[in-house]
Amino acid sequence: MRKLAIFTEGRTEQIFAEKLVLFLGGDAKVAVRVERVEGGRRREPRRIIEIAGTKEPEGHEFFVLIVDCGQDERVKSDIMERYRGLAGAGYRHIVGIRDLAPHRREDVERVRQGFRFGLPNDPITVSLILAIMETEAWFLAEHSHFSRLHQALTIERIRQEFGFDPMQDDMGLRDRPASDLEDIYFLEKIPYQKTCKQVERTVNSLDFSLLRNRMATRIADLGKLVRLIETFFEGP
Repeated sequence: MRKLAIFTEGRTEQIFAEKLVLFLGGDAKVAVRVERVEGGRRREPRRIIEIAGTKEPEGHEFFVLIVDCGQDERVKSDIMERYRGLAGAGYRHIVGIRDLAPHRREDVERVRQGFRFGLPNDPITVSLILAIMETEAWFLAEHSHFSRLHQALTIERIRQEFGFDPMQDDMGLRDRPASDLEDIYFLEKIPYQKTCKQVERTVNSLDFSLLRNRMATRIADLGKLVRLIETFFEGP
């Protein structure tokens, strides 16, 4: 059984990663386990507080563990804490997904270097996926989903109301993508406060074929994530 572990900074990334894995897996027999972890302050141990899915079931060729770490800085520390256990359990791919925010755009290389510093790389090289500035930039870039949520959320209306074009502009240059998404949705009184149901509604509205074939060629880290998952399913 091939095994992949994905550590995310929060629930938004966890929900998106799970949907992307299942989409890219196609007809493959893939099982997904989702864990949410909290704690770790003042000598309090980290603990799993929420689990969806099962352990490694028989009859599946692929197993994906997705861990919601609860905050951006926990992604690296949780990977380091579980690295040896994952390697010993036969995992061959580990990915961390986090936002660049609250860091500044000009800090992107420093954040990447800081993530790599001190991480083990044998037998598994850990890959960082950095959403600039927030994962919602990827949702903005998949512009066709707006009209699926409400037919009145057209690109022309967004352009007129907010002065940018999700179809043509680089959404990685938006400073507050989550706020942009909230503002656009609010034109039709659709809430987006990043609750589980609201994130699932948005993610379920995304065209993952479009994300893979078009957005992943324009957004470097999204493209890297797609290639990593495709390699997991296609590799030996």
